[in-house]
Amino acid sequence: MFNPQDFYFKKAKKEGYKARSVFKLEEIDKKYNFFSKQKPLNILDIWCAPWSWVQYISKVSHPKSKIIWLDLKPTKLNLKNVYCYVQDATNLEEVQEILKQHNIEKLDIITSDMAPNTIWFKDIDAIRSINLIKSTLPIYEKFLKPEGKFVIKVFMGPEFDNLIQEIKQKFGAKNIKTFKPQAVRKISKEIYIIKYK
Repeated sequence: MFNPQDFYFKKAKKEGYKARSVFKLEEIDKKYNFFSKQKPLNILDIWCAPWSWVQYISKVSHPKSKIIWLDLKPTKLNLKNVYCYVQDATNLEEVQEILKQHNIEKLDIITSDMAPNTIWFKDIDAIRSINLIKSTLPIYEKFLKPEGKFVIKVFMGPEFDNLIQEIKQKFGAKNIKTFKPQAVRKISKEIYIIKYK
């Protein structure tokens, strides 16, 4: 039975996070060692309202890391080293200009918890999710360091296997994993594509 106020929802509220999705990223971080307080990193987060991922990234990253957050909706976050922009992430030139403002040529990490507006037809939602990811892949290709990491949410469905093959071809099959954190609801088709080295 679907319960919107489940264990992770209550835990997020208790710990001051905007959404339960933070625990998905926390599990990914612990498994694949994404973030570090040992050295500053350049991090880009794409379309991630309601911001719990950025809250977590800011908390666990080096205080001199630069965390750039892009979304289609305006927001103000009072978090250290987080810079928010209303920006379409599919516009490569404008994204590059934002990175230049922060003297960033290449990124250490890209995170994306983005999703299309769902209509609860799972195959259609999955196709729209995959198309959305494909529209942002040029960012990963152009700005991610060769040894950089990423985590991308996707809905499993038609064309999922083709997407995984495309990403493996672009970034190296041995570096790509798929992972479903425990915080993902059991009924959900949500899974995460991870480049961890």
